[in-house]
Amino acid sequence: SFREQMIEVAKKITWMPEWGLERELDWLSNMHDWLISKKRYWGLALPIYECQTCGNFEVLGSKEELKKKAVEGWEKFENHSPHRPWVDQVKIKCAKCESVVSRIPDVGNPWLDAGIVPFSTLPPLFFPADFITESFPGQFKNWFYSLIAMSTALKNTNPIKRVLGFASVLGEDGRAMHKSWGNSIEFNEGADKIGVDVMRWMYVTQDPEQNLLFGYKKADDTRRKFHLMLWNVYNFFVSYASVDRWSPKIKNQNLKIKSKNVLDRWILSRLNQTIEHVTNQMEKYNAQDASLAIENFVSDLSLWYVRRSRERVGLSATDQKDKTQCYNTLLHVITTLAKLLAPFTPFISDEMFVNLTGEASVHLSDWPKVEKSLIDKKLEYEMSKAREIVEISHAQRKEAGIKVRQSLQKFTIYNLQFTISKEVLDLLKDELNVKFIEVKKGKGELRIELDTKVTPELKKEGEARDIVRKIQEERKKLGTNLDEKVSVQLPDWPKEFEEEIKRKALVGEISKGNNFKVLRNE
Repeated sequence: SFREQMIEVAKKITWMPEWGLERELDWLSNMHDWLISKKRYWGLALPIYECQTCGNFEVLGSKEELKKKAVEGWEKFENHSPHRPWVDQVKIKCAKCESVVSRIPDVGNPWLDAGIVPFSTLPPLFFPADFITESFPGQFKNWFYSLIAMSTALKNTNPIKRVLGFASVLGEDGRAMHKSWGNSIEFNEGADKIGVDVMRWMYVTQDPEQNLLFGYKKADDTRRKFHLMLWNVYNFFVSYASVDRWSPKIKNQNLKIKSKNVLDRWILSRLNQTIEHVTNQMEKYNAQDASLAIENFVSDLSLWYVRRSRERVGLSATDQKDKTQCYNTLLHVITTLAKLLAPFTPFISDEMFVNLTGEASVHLSDWPKVEKSLIDKKLEYEMSKAREIVEISHAQRKEAGIKVRQSLQKFTIYNLQFTISKEVLDLLKDELNVKFIEVKKGKGELRIELDTKVTPELKKEGEARDIVRKIQEERKKLGTNLDEKVSVQLPDWPKEFEEEIKRKALVGEISKGNNFKVLRNE
């Protein structure tokens, strides 16, 4: 039966989410006759001509057939679309009694018009269409059904390869948007106040099966969680590269990045894993998984790579080769990330890419390719475990009331079930601010133990770090430039760390004073 044919056609379509097929099959299996006409003025004019004299009716199949059978009104209809009022000017002669016959006044259900789109609009080369997307509520018995019905009747095959369905947009209070409730946001107002890149990110990171709660608070959370973090990474690179007067020796997007630094190798591995995952998910039309993978990468880039690379760049950094490797890596990562982000956040990605490369637009560049030789899963696993250890250790410091700025002598890792490299251990020492790390392998839950004894030497080192932090905070308040040296007055400071304080905080002179003060040099 025709019903069974439609069911088989529906099964050829990939439904996202998968339960969409079950809903469509339920409709097809239980549907009754469908009223295809409506008593309206606007709509698809049904080409049915019914004789009021003898009851005979004809269904015309083309404009050419209508012209051939027209006995009046053709000149009023010619050069117009086949809609009311023009098409109703045309009359034909009844094939049985030869009376003059008018078109019936009914117009077609609008879903007839929508259902024939794969044949009326798409070139034959594009049939079946790759995908359509529409909100699920109501469409199983409307558009999806009409598409399947038309295609089954004409070709007995699926008109589309994939249906991407989604739920509804509600106010952030969980209710439908209404002006009277004060939770309705008009699109142009939202775009102006929120920003279109933020709005797009809210949509693409949303599970399409669930209703999207939309509002200004949700938008602020999205901006803070992703866009500001991304922009801070970009700003970090631009600011410090400018201070160091650094620019790449070769302006080539395909330049192979070579670095021995473990952080560079790790972030390049993460980047290429992300490219691979995002590409695979986008080919499956899974924008949510793709965008969340990018969001996780930006978090890693900001909270670990940039965090641990701050002392590698700037005027206080002493290893010029490592500084260059860091800048080369960051430039490559940010420009590649901009290409990945281009379909999701077209404006911020273009701003970053054009400024860093001088090219016309990120949207004219190729989609990034995976460099599998740079993927190091072992290193990624090792780094993820190292970050777990950091999280546990910081929690222990907090519990003990010892700030991270206070250096400690020893830190022991128990029940580590893999070999951790010296490079990653050095990262841990810097992040945790300890002199020595002891690793003890074994079975059982990973356990961390901090030696919380603070010797006089360690206390002085902690005081020096605290002074650096205070100077940096005061520099920020004063609005000093990143390359601007300042003078500092202190009641006291550990003299053995004076040069380190000067280097890290970009201080020209430290002098004794009653109160802490940072002075800009005139």
